[in-house]
Amino acid sequence: MAIQRPGERHRYHNILKKRKGKRGIVALLSLTAMVDMFTVLVIFLLQNFSGEDQMLQLHKDIQLPKAKSIKELKPAFVVTISKKELLIDQTVVGDTEQVRAQEDWTIQPLEQQMRDNLAKAKIEFETKLQNRIRDAVQNARGDKAEDPNSWNKVTIQADKDIDILTVKKVMYTVTEAGAGEINFAVMKEQDQAKQNN
Repeated sequence: MAIQRPGERHRYHNILKKRKGKRGIVALLSLTAMVDMFTVLVIFLLQNFSGEDQMLQLHKDIQLPKAKSIKELKPAFVVTISKKELLIDQTVVGDTEQVRAQEDWTIQPLEQQMRDNLAKAKIEFETKLQNRIRDAVQNARGDKAEDPNSWNKVTIQADKDIDILTVKKVMYTVTEAGAGEINFAVMKEQDQAKQNN
C-alpha cells in the first residue's frame, strides 16, 4: 500500500480514480442509518396523525358559526342541521322546513334514530368496559380512565343562519332521546392582532 501525505481525502477517492470521474458517485446509505431514519419517520407520523381526535366532516351546505373560545371535540354522534335537511351521522332523518314549521317540540324521526343509536352505543360501551375490567394489568400501568358517559355525547353541527328555535327543538329532542352532553361544532375565530400582522 502506498504511503500518502496526511490530509483530507474524499471517501470515494479510489472510485474516482478508477472511473476517471466520468460517472457520478452512487450514494450509499448504511442499513443502520436507514432504520434510524424510518424509526423517526414512523414516530413523527404516529404523533401527528393519532386516531384519538375526531375529524368532523363538514356538510357541503353548512357554514359553521365562529367562536373565540373553543375546546377539542370528543368522539360523539353528530347531528347536522343544514338549511335543507336534518341528519344524524350522514343519515337524513328530516326536513329543516318541516321542523321549523311544526308546533311540537319533539322531532319524531330524530328521536327514534337517536334512541336507536344511543342504545347501540351503550351496549358497545358496556362491552368495552367489561373487557377493560378483564385487562386490569393495563389499568395498573396508569392508563387514563375512560369517561363513563362517553357513549351518550352529541355534537350539533348547525348552519350559522339556522334560527334558534329550530336548534332548540333539536336539542330538546336529542335530550329526550337520552343524550347527555351536547356540544356545538364551530370554527375558531382569528384574533384581530393576528389578522393585522
